Amino acid sequence: MNREQFAALLKKYQEGTCTEQEKQLVEHWFAILENENAGEVSDSDLDGAELRIWAGMQEKAYLPDLHERDGNSPFRSIYLRWAAMAASLLLIGWFLAGKLLDRNVPLSAYTWEEKHNGGSNVMPVMLEDGSVVELRPGGSLRYPSRFEDKKREVILKGNGFFIIRKNPKKPFYVHSGSVTTRVLGTSFYVSTAANGGQTKVEVVTGLVSVYSERGSEEAADMLLTPNHTATFDRNSGKFSAGLAERPRLLNANISFRFHNTPLVQVAQHLRDAWGVDVSTESSQIMNCPLTADLSGQPLYTQLDIICAALGAKYKVRGSTIRIAGPGCKPRATHAFRTRKPIYSNMQT
Repeated sequence: MNREQFAALLKKYQEGTCTEQEKQLVEHWFAILENENAGEVSDSDLDGAELRIWAGMQEKAYLPDLHERDGNSPFRSIYLRWAAMAASLLLIGWFLAGKLLDRNVPLSAYTWEEKHNGGSNVMPVMLEDGSVVELRPGGSLRYPSRFEDKKREVILKGNGFFIIRKNPKKPFYVHSGSVTTRVLGTSFYVSTAANGGQTKVEVVTGLVSVYSERGSEEAADMLLTPNHTATFDRNSGKFSAGLAERPRLLNANISFRFHNTPLVQVAQHLRDAWGVDVSTESSQIMNCPLTADLSGQPLYTQLDIICAALGAKYKVRGSTIRIAGPGCKPRATHAFRTRKPIYSNMQT
């Protein structure tokens, strides 16, 4: 609490607009530093007392000789006085902590810092544990100078990409909008709309759990794996699952060269390589053979080529890709080697 906040509190007390906790705080200070027998403090008592009380709070505490055992010793009186002062400071801390908790802001024993990206380029922010946050233009990040012993917490406004150093003993929490993201060590994007209506989390590596401010860590609303997203809508209070707009290849050892390969096996290759679920709406198409070289192509381009070869279509439904078609056609065995998309599908 600084001098301005202290003066504002005294003013609220005199106007009778402070809370019961604030009232007790003022009376406690006055009793310690002005009048030990004081109960409720009058306006005349507070007249000119602000400077005296504030100065008293700033003075260095005098510690008595601990060998002095005489209960009537003046040292004992000083000791008790400053012990009460210490209790007062603890009360201040408790009071401010309560205020912060009311706002759902995580606490730390260390000083909080804030970075705001007012430029047009990405701003890297290095955290004390070696983790890095790439703060997008317009975004801001609040973080402690040092993390607590059992957890790491930051507050994000706007968009950022997180590369979190792994530490199973100290989970990392990102509070953004109405969503909390919890990880042990991974990389992921968090983006919150300017109006706070939606928050989206996209995982690049590792496992991430997300839950709303109405939920709890123990009952995480969603668990996300790479190339998956969770979008929280504040109005509905619900998460919706989805896939990344540009999925990243997770396993480079998977072959995408197919020769008369049944679609059921092609779908398994896609799952293993991209970490996404691929299914069909009918069993007739599962055994249709495909001959094509899909190496080096993005996931959605691969799906375009597969569907063009089989006379099928695909849709993204939540976090699942669904392929639908009438079944095998003669052109299904044709070798496709083009590097350009042949068939475009809208994601829904």
